[in-house]
Amino acid sequence: MSYPLIPSRFFGPLLSTLALLGLPAAALAHAVQTDYALDLFTAELGMTTTYSSGEPLEAATVKIYAPGDRETPWLETTTDDQGRFSFLPDAQRSGEWIVEIQQEGHEDILSVPVTEEGVDFNQISQAGAADVHYAAVPGADDWLLGLYAGGIGAIVAWDCYRRRSTSPGS
Repeated sequence: MSYPLIPSRFFGPLLSTLALLGLPAAALAHAVQTDYALDLFTAELGMTTTYSSGEPLEAATVKIYAPGDRETPWLETTTDDQGRFSFLPDAQRSGEWIVEIQQEGHEDILSVPVTEEGVDFNQISQAGAADVHYAAVPGADDWLLGLYAGGIGAIVAWDCYRRRSTSPGS
């Protein structure tokens, strides 16, 4: 009597494990969201950054770059305990200001257009598709590969053991 290499009752768990391992790390992590409001009296732009769960990015690093200079931050600050910070862009430096908010492998990057009249609030947008979730877990790929190989090895070993224990004369 011959047995298949992988018994049918293992297909469900095996396929589930393979599907889980195939998910990108970004899908398993929670996202970052930044809301913003413009103070009409001071022209200061206030931002609040939270995880998708609603938890604030407390003490996140904030770097703001003036138009034409992505090397040297115009302002460096951190968010408060509610994930908030604010800044007043220099209206004399019109163009695209970049706001980067980072904490523990999570990041949000916004483009803030500024004209001579001030912040063009309706044109604020996401500035990048940067995804630092992958960098947040060093060695995750090696760990997942080891887990996958170990699972396949365990299934093959179990099948060999089962064949030996059920073969005639054993």
